[in-house]
Amino acid sequence: MKLIPSEKIELTTAFTTAEIEKLLLENIREHKSYKVSYNKEDTKSGYFIGHVYPNGFSCKKFTYQRNSFLPQGTNVKINLKVDSFITIFLYLFITVIFCVFLVTLYMVTTKGSEPYIALIPLAILVIFTALPHIGFQLEKEHTIAELKRILTS
Repeated sequence: MKLIPSEKIELTTAFTTAEIEKLLLENIREHKSYKVSYNKEDTKSGYFIGHVYPNGFSCKKFTYQRNSFLPQGTNVKINLKVDSFITIFLYLFITVIFCVFLVTLYMVTTKGSEPYIALIPLAILVIFTALPHIGFQLEKEHTIAELKRILTS
């Protein structure tokens, strides 16, 4: 099992590459800046934020997609990943909590501390290891459905 989830998907559509690029230009809005808040009005101008290039596109929803077109066909290859900022944060956070777990394990074995003390960082490790997988699975189906809607409309 991977620490940070990702998935590769391939969609086939009846549209030509030029038609797909046009559909994506209509549904992917320009990335302006990072926002902390979420505004429902933001999704009216496009479900995805990113850029469309002549030979591919990259866009973000809540998960990160890096995509490309086949030069002569209409297969769209999609790589769904968690945003790189989230990945870096989770790796750092899990490393710190793992170190805390090792310190509490040392305290339990050598200093005679109560054994339940080591369970607290262990529980945090389990929760923050499972959290990206749960969030990824919840958003993955919705993101795929929205991409299919765009590419088959």
